[in-house]
Amino acid sequence: MQQSSLMNRNLNLVTVALGLWVVITTFFFRTTTPTFVNAWVTGVVIVVSALVGLRIPAARYISAAAGVWLIASMFAWPNYTSPMIWSNFFVGAAVTLVSMVGPQEADMVSS
Repeated sequence: MQQSSLMNRNLNLVTVALGLWVVITTFFFRTTTPTFVNAWVTGVVIVVSALVGLRIPAARYISAAAGVWLIASMFAWPNYTSPMIWSNFFVGAAVTLVSMVGPQEADMVSS
C-alpha cells in the first residue's frame, strides 16, 4: 500500500472517530430536541461519508460540509452554555480540516 493512500485511509478513520464522538456526545449532554437531532444526524453523516471516503475519495467533501454545518449550527440554535455545542464546534473544525486533506495533499505530506 502506498504511503499516501495509507495516510488518506488514516485521515478517513480519524474522521470516522470524530463523527462517532459527535453521535455519542448527543446522549451524554443535556440539550434541546432540535440540537440533539441536528448533532446526531450530522454525526451519522460524517461517519457514513468518511467510510464511503475509504473507497471514493470525493466523499470527503460531504464530511467537510458536515463539519462546516456543525460550526454553523452553533449559531442556528444558540445555547452557548451546553458543552455539546462547544464540543461540536471544535469537532466541526477538526472534521473540516481533516476532510480537506485529499490524496494529492496526503502525497505532498508523505513525501
